[in-house]
Amino acid sequence: MTQSMMHCIAQALTILAGFSGLVESADEALWPLQSFKSSSVQTPFMNVTKMGQTEPGYLFFTPHDVPRETGHPVIYSDDGELVWQGKSGNYSALQPQMLNDEPVIAYWSGYSGEGFGFGAITILNSSYDEIHRVTLDCKKEGFVTVFDPLELDSCIDIHESQLTDNGTILVTAVNVTQADLSAVGGPKNGWVQDALVYEIDLVTNDIVFRWSTHGNSDQVSITNTRAPLEGSGGNKSDPYGYPHLNAVYRYGDSYLVSSRYMCSLFFIDSDGMVKWHLHGRTGGDFQLGLGTSFCYQHDARFVSQSEERVTISLHNNENTGFTGHTSLTTGIVLDVELQGSKQVTLKSRMWDAAEPVFAQSQGSYQSLGNGHSLQNHGATPKIEEYDENGAIVMRARFGYDNSMQTYRTYRYPWVGRPATKPAAMACSNDDGKTVVYVSWNGASDVQAWTVRSGSAVEKTAVRNGFETKIMIEGLDNSDSIVVEAVGGVGDGMASDPVTVGQC
Repeated sequence: MTQSMMHCIAQALTILAGFSGLVESADEALWPLQSFKSSSVQTPFMNVTKMGQTEPGYLFFTPHDVPRETGHPVIYSDDGELVWQGKSGNYSALQPQMLNDEPVIAYWSGYSGEGFGFGAITILNSSYDEIHRVTLDCKKEGFVTVFDPLELDSCIDIHESQLTDNGTILVTAVNVTQADLSAVGGPKNGWVQDALVYEIDLVTNDIVFRWSTHGNSDQVSITNTRAPLEGSGGNKSDPYGYPHLNAVYRYGDSYLVSSRYMCSLFFIDSDGMVKWHLHGRTGGDFQLGLGTSFCYQHDARFVSQSEERVTISLHNNENTGFTGHTSLTTGIVLDVELQGSKQVTLKSRMWDAAEPVFAQSQGSYQSLGNGHSLQNHGATPKIEEYDENGAIVMRARFGYDNSMQTYRTYRYPWVGRPATKPAAMACSNDDGKTVVYVSWNGASDVQAWTVRSGSAVEKTAVRNGFETKIMIEGLDNSDSIVVEAVGGVGDGMASDPVTVGQC
């Protein structure tokens, strides 16, 4: 068994036993966290630099503190201010999307190993209430996991949570199965992490579509992989993880599937047949043009599609932990001719020349309006936005390298309608003034706050970030105050009464 697999099993046992996994030593350099008076929320500071006009919308991601092994789903504004933070846990594949003409947030949570996981997809409405929980029954699907004999409730993998217009969701999964590994120097009776694609009905949890990489090995050869065996594949406790599917999107009746370790994109029909294969090193069914090579990619999507041509965007890591070299990570957009010449042409490539990134894992690329694009670099905690000319207009950092990360980041319009009340805290300082702190986790459009004592309006102040500080004269420790939201969808919503204490 490899060291990484031993780590995965130990991690799962720890999580399932209920241990928090909170590990911190004095010499660890941890990115500073914001804390607040009116809320127990703690969140990374977002260091934002703007060099131009950005597109509207908030930033959605799941910052994960590697040394402390904690994470949250979050929404930030462009000025680096927190808007919402969800509960602490193990999260991935967060995507703001539309469902039944309403904005929602979908994300994965569960137990994860190194590069895979077993969990469920949660879908929240704009009030941050769970409206769907999508699961994949491990027993019913006959799944074998590296955590056997531990039993898991759901076997959805960490990589995808893409909603469709048909009331379904696309996810990935990992199943341990036997396979012939002799073509890659392994045992004939070996074991692999078979990577699967599922389309699941949101309401009934019924499986609409299922596709297996190993089950289609006649079309998707294991020899395409770039992942070394490193002693794995000899038993079911340490299977060879050769496909590593990390993105799925439905187009019509077909599916675009990205395999990280095969450096490949597959376009799969509803009958499971591979219609075409684009390999980032050899071309596969296509001819690679100048600058079109890619490998170990994430978040592949069609920008446009026709019978003759598709335009594909992706986050091109060009690195993994086993490559043994360092390559520049970029965002690329490719034109792929489906007929005739089968030529692949580079349409654009984006990177921050002043602060280049060499990301070994994770990442995302999002095409925005007006030709803008948003990149997240996964294991490197950095977000970038580029304009229509490829010039960088924003860079944002939320952690030190190797200490903070997020799988993906998306920009999306959002109006938060929290079902909770605003939270307030008030205290008197030494000079006789009362300091009021107010916040409302998830509220996106509050314009101001009004402090009331009894029936009297003491003061109204413009909202200033996640938490607003308001100074008032004339109150004492016997007074009780409420703070009321002004403007936005929560206009008039007040906090519970709080008694003025001593600062």
